[in-house]
Amino acid sequence: MNEKWLKEDGRKEWVRKMNQGYHEIKEHGKRGFPFNIYPCSIPVDFTHVALHWHEEMEIIAVKKGNGRITVDTVSYPVSEGDILAVFPGQLHAISCGSGERMEYENIIFRISMLMGDNGDGCTVHFLSPLQEGQAKKPVLIQKGQPDYEVFGNVIRELDKFSQQRGNGYQLAVKGQLFLFLYYAYGRGILFAEKKPGHAREKIKGILDYIREHFGEEITIKQAAELCFYSESHFMKYFKQYAGMPFIQYLNDYRLTRAGEFLQNTEESVTQIALKCGFENLSYFNRLFRRKFGVTPGQYRGEKEQPGSWEQPERQESVHFCCRGIRNVLH
Repeated sequence: MNEKWLKEDGRKEWVRKMNQGYHEIKEHGKRGFPFNIYPCSIPVDFTHVALHWHEEMEIIAVKKGNGRITVDTVSYPVSEGDILAVFPGQLHAISCGSGERMEYENIIFRISMLMGDNGDGCTVHFLSPLQEGQAKKPVLIQKGQPDYEVFGNVIRELDKFSQQRGNGYQLAVKGQLFLFLYYAYGRGILFAEKKPGHAREKIKGILDYIREHFGEEITIKQAAELCFYSESHFMKYFKQYAGMPFIQYLNDYRLTRAGEFLQNTEESVTQIALKCGFENLSYFNRLFRRKFGVTPGQYRGEKEQPGSWEQPERQESVHFCCRGIRNVLH
């Protein structure tokens, strides 16, 4: 069923982006119609979706299983049938507990595709505030709530029109998105902030910095200075938003990029490890195996060569040397 409304290459690109975690800038759908639906599964497609944000609105519809969606600093447990609407600019992450699995749909679209000119009342009063990131919190729809069925019907209709893609299906999709927002406004979308929160913007800056400099030295001290925080306050502050310590997030991002390079380049494992900020190869191998369950060579599909650095590490190379994290774990 999924193949009817999502090409495999598009799905792979979405999986790659969701594994990375940062300011998501991928174009969804076509330029004249920025809308798409992506089927996702944790842990099949990825172990989790790292903290990130984007300028599109995202509707997450859980199809099977259980998980947790964090939006800004609030964690929302979700299960089969739940729907969560994440608005532009909101920091969010998706995960499952140990042994859990969750299948869900990502419905992604730019609110601008629904907007009229500057004199359009719907644009001025309802759509522009959302597009500008003024929504205070997401909208969670769960079974048993009075309006659950109307939201659920919108999701089913969006699926149907996206699968069939009949002549003029774009009109039907837009109509359903308008309905979804109408019902969401009925829930009372809060615009408590004229501008996105200062703390949220600082986190976005840190995530962008990691994305641009992940192969370089990045210490907690440096990250804290970017936010004008003390190291202790920064560590507490980052974990509150990301759901994990800064070092864990940085390592996870670097390992994900390493996995991407292994699959899409012919660079050696050693070159990729160094490129992703790891100077100690045995340490990289240990973290990589912990994250992906296999060695880098196995992840790429190559046979490990006897005596390669991917064999069990020797005692003399145990020293800690992940670039950018030396002396910051005490």
